[in-house]
Amino acid sequence: MSHYGQYTPLEVEDGVPSRSRSRFLSESKLMLATMCLCALAMLAFVTFTSTSYTEPPESSPEPEPEPEAPKPIILDPLPQVDPTSQWPAPFNVALCKPKIYVYTFPEYLTNLTTDCEGQMHNYGSEQVLHQVLLDKNHSAHQYVTQNPEEADFFFIPFYGACFIHPYLPQIPDNVDDDYVKPVMKWVRDQGYWHRSNGTDHIMIHPMDRGATYYKAIDELLPAIFLTTIGDRRLCCTDGHRFRRARDIVIPSVTGILDSRHIDPYAYVNKTTGMPLQGERDLLGLFRGCCADTKPDDAYSNGIRSLLFGELRNSPDYSIEQEWDGEQYAALLSRAKYGITPMGYTLDTTRVWEYLAFGVVPVVIADGIVHPFEDDIDWDAFTVRIPRDQAHRIDEMLRSISNEEYERYRSNVWKTGRRILLQRDAWHLIVRGLCRMKGMEGVRRGMLEGVEA
Repeated sequence: MSHYGQYTPLEVEDGVPSRSRSRFLSESKLMLATMCLCALAMLAFVTFTSTSYTEPPESSPEPEPEPEAPKPIILDPLPQVDPTSQWPAPFNVALCKPKIYVYTFPEYLTNLTTDCEGQMHNYGSEQVLHQVLLDKNHSAHQYVTQNPEEADFFFIPFYGACFIHPYLPQIPDNVDDDYVKPVMKWVRDQGYWHRSNGTDHIMIHPMDRGATYYKAIDELLPAIFLTTIGDRRLCCTDGHRFRRARDIVIPSVTGILDSRHIDPYAYVNKTTGMPLQGERDLLGLFRGCCADTKPDDAYSNGIRSLLFGELRNSPDYSIEQEWDGEQYAALLSRAKYGITPMGYTLDTTRVWEYLAFGVVPVVIADGIVHPFEDDIDWDAFTVRIPRDQAHRIDEMLRSISNEEYERYRSNVWKTGRRILLQRDAWHLIVRGLCRMKGMEGVRRGMLEGVEA
């Protein structure tokens, strides 16, 4: 039989023809391959689209413009008021015009202080104020009367500091018997002390402990004290060191002005207070004791230890213990700020040198009572730094704007320097006397020879 007509039986495995089985396997493999290719294609597409396309970021909204600050409302200035309604009042307006009788001591009393008179020291306020009151060319002389019967007050030229000073730091044992008691006996013998038990008598105690140097202090206490010590602290209001109701705080003398007699106007312009040469290029200045002060010392409550540390080494400061007259005067004309830290007492003579040369005082003396606080706005021309912030003095001074500094400086020249003993101190003392005796308005008027 030919090939085409020959019958060939199919091989069978597990009931399935072998030929069909081969075909089935081939088709399965093809389908599996196709599925794999599709999966790969999908993966490639997803990968491509995720790396080649990103959503555009959402646009941030435009910031809203800040509202314009409201423009200040400029009002018309108020009209001037009567000078007596102003504070501080002009210097030439009298609160009252008292009459002061100045005792003239007999020779046996003046001889007791002859050796020290004219030898000016830091406690010489008693001499300066006495001399100013007697000077017929000074405007303070208008209060003086030659008739004790018409006097409102009596000035005792008590020179206790003059008597004691040559013996310091010791206090002479004979000061009471040889000076205080003879002086007070003579005063009482004049007959006017008894008129008010001494409450209308004036005496000066310019030393650190006021009148407490004298064992015979009880004889002095009825009088009004002019003192350089003004202290609100509890430690210093006992023992009659400072009596707020009976004492008037006054300036002290200074070596450069009252001993060396150096004229500030040889260094600064009399009208503006600015240096005649150069400019105020020195940030801070101090001359005084004590370089060995420790932070926990009782002296100056440790404050001066800060000055003689890093601050002393800065080229923007001049801080030393000693001073030379002419060189120191030149530095005063260059300084912007003068540092006045407390020492044994809260006050320091440095402040009066600063004011005389147009330097802004930096006061570090918690609890101080400045001279004439009822009539002088000390905050207008001084920078106050509390003790617990004294370590930041450099930072605080540098933070003061030029405009603020200039306001301080101009007020020093306009007001501050007029407080000095030789200037208008007596007129401010008299205002204190008027209040103390309830004489406000008595013979009130304008003072002769005194600028506003």
